[in-house]
Amino acid sequence: MLRKLLPVLLLLSAAPSVASAREPSGLWRLAVNYYRSLTAPKPYLDSACVYQPRLVWALGPEVNVIRAGVDLHSDITVTDLRDGNATQTGGTMDIGMRNHLCRKVGLDVAYGSLGLGYGVEVGNRGAARNTYFTFGITATCYGAQIQYFKTNQHASGSLALEGEAPVDLTTANPGQMRNLSLNAFYAFNRRRFVYNAAYTGRIRQRRSSGSWLVTAKYLQGDFSIDPSETAFTERLNGLNRYTTQQISLGGGYSYNWVLFHRDPYDPDTDRGLRNLTANATLLPMLSFLNHVQTEQGNDAPPVRYAGQPTVSPTVRGALCYSWDRYNLILQGCYNRFGFRGAGTEVEREGGYLRTTVRTRGVFYDLNVKLQLSVRF
Repeated sequence: MLRKLLPVLLLLSAAPSVASAREPSGLWRLAVNYYRSLTAPKPYLDSACVYQPRLVWALGPEVNVIRAGVDLHSDITVTDLRDGNATQTGGTMDIGMRNHLCRKVGLDVAYGSLGLGYGVEVGNRGAARNTYFTFGITATCYGAQIQYFKTNQHASGSLALEGEAPVDLTTANPGQMRNLSLNAFYAFNRRRFVYNAAYTGRIRQRRSSGSWLVTAKYLQGDFSIDPSETAFTERLNGLNRYTTQQISLGGGYSYNWVLFHRDPYDPDTDRGLRNLTANATLLPMLSFLNHVQTEQGNDAPPVRYAGQPTVSPTVRGALCYSWDRYNLILQGCYNRFGFRGAGTEVEREGGYLRTTVRTRGVFYDLNVKLQLSVRF
């Protein structure tokens, strides 16, 4: 009898080890759980304030209008030691670069809380390669987004050096501006407030509510000057590119006004979902890493201007009308990055020519988007 039971006992003892060998890894379970969470209802939400329809896919066309640019003022002092005397000359440069209103048409695709957008500029033959791209996750109480866009830039302002005729920069050839930003936020009132209610329409706010936010932002922007533009290259030692990098931290407040709401589970109505929600958000931030760098096209090393901490506000707003599976969304965002740098000295001709430059100014962008989104 023992001989007959021994194979069975050995098989039963080996079964747990076989099962454990086939059990998915912790990383795989984490990925599966995260994938399911993209569309799963959030149990902590107060159903009296927030309505959660089934979230799977959303798709829709969109139109973006972008205004982006930079305004910089530089005080320039040149010290000439070649004759044995310290001869100083000075001057100023006020330069602005901004695009003509840029109209981009694109498509936005979302799965649960993940979203992807892509578009190209229309109506301008010279801007065939000007595009924008966004990717992000916008959950009920937190979110993060990467945004990139490129537009043509047109110069304005003047360059005035002592003893020389001023140069009008408005006649300069167009350049290009590239803007890459990463944004992240967290809303403390996660039970009664949904930040993306007016920006995506995929979750609806039933009752007006607001929340304090904490936010972080990274900006990498640059605008390039046409290398054939002599107004810059001859007077400014081959200057052909400005670059900025900024990291900002801060917080603010966001509020959703529910102007109208009716959902299919209301006993007083027998028709489909209707909702009209407006949002306003103000996010003052402090840019603690802040610098501007210039590059020359004549193999000269780049010059870095270290900036002082500055306040960099972001203002956002949206209006969303939802009916059944459809959302019509109008939203806007304004970002402003200030810059104020200490004097930076550049030496040429063995140190006999010393140029000191003090720069201050702002980088900014305004983005207005109209989107029609259909939920599946």
